Amino acid sequence: MRQAHRPFGGKRFGWPPNPAVVTFAVIFLGFGALWATGIVDPKRLFTGEPEPSRSGLVAVPISAVAISAYSQLVREHFWNSQLGEMSFIYLPPNQVSPNMIRDFGQLLGRVLRREKPAGYVFTEDDFFAPGTRPGIVAGIPAGKRAMRVDSERVFGLQGLERGDRFDLLSVIALEDGAISVSSVEGSSDPRTESPTNLRNGKKQATVTPIVQNGLVIEPVGVRNLPTTSTSIIRGQQTSTKPVLEAVIAVAPEEVVRLVEALAVNAQLHCLPRSGRPDDDPMVNIPSLIPRTPSAPPRSGPPRGQAKQIEMINGTQRQRRTALERK
Repeated sequence: MRQAHRPFGGKRFGWPPNPAVVTFAVIFLGFGALWATGIVDPKRLFTGEPEPSRSGLVAVPISAVAISAYSQLVREHFWNSQLGEMSFIYLPPNQVSPNMIRDFGQLLGRVLRREKPAGYVFTEDDFFAPGTRPGIVAGIPAGKRAMRVDSERVFGLQGLERGDRFDLLSVIALEDGAISVSSVEGSSDPRTESPTNLRNGKKQATVTPIVQNGLVIEPVGVRNLPTTSTSIIRGQQTSTKPVLEAVIAVAPEEVVRLVEALAVNAQLHCLPRSGRPDDDPMVNIPSLIPRTPSAPPRSGPPRGQAKQIEMINGTQRQRRTALERK
């Protein structure tokens, strides 16, 4: 038997829907949107709980989002998108310390010294001096220079945080017969009198402090370095290579020595300094001899140079170092 066809324009699949269902869906979705944005609080709406009174409280601006270090504060850092207003915390007067900043005009445009999580107040200690430029350059102390260094080239650099201070030592292995000294006369230190007292003359190295009281601007992190490769089939392609590096600040006279040590593939050792407030920043690591071109210049002209002499006594050979006077 042939089934009767539904006439054209007949109802299929319950369309159009019931107006009551449509009205309920619109109200439900609208209420959910108001609840999600924080405009409507269901607990206070149905229980009749009144808004908390802010009478007698002091409004203090707080961060609405997490703000990274060296950032310049703008309005978006304080705007609460859920409440549609600026972010404040209301405190009793006895809980408001004098160093808390309560005026937005004193916050906008300032550059942060350290990272600020969401929901925290601001103090003057959180900022650099007015007029500081935002970005990494804000963390460079006046009179110093910043450099990016590969953490794989500097032992001990990993683990240091932003603001930590350190020293850098350069270690260069010396080949046999390649020892030179700057001054050995009148020294009471047996390590600097003459290399003739060294038992093993074939394994020697020179250790030189090349950075004193350096500063970590950005701790060790991953930076994608763009690289280009060329092949016959695929042609020229550009990709990225992850590199672990840090940004440090050193004195201008130490930049050349650090670049030189990196160029000659010297071993660089990072020595973190104490983070206690009673640490003396003027205490530095003394230089030892023999020295290399990476070492800082000494005052006065060099007074002598050591030359190695091979002495043959029968079947035995000995190496001694004599000071050649100039």
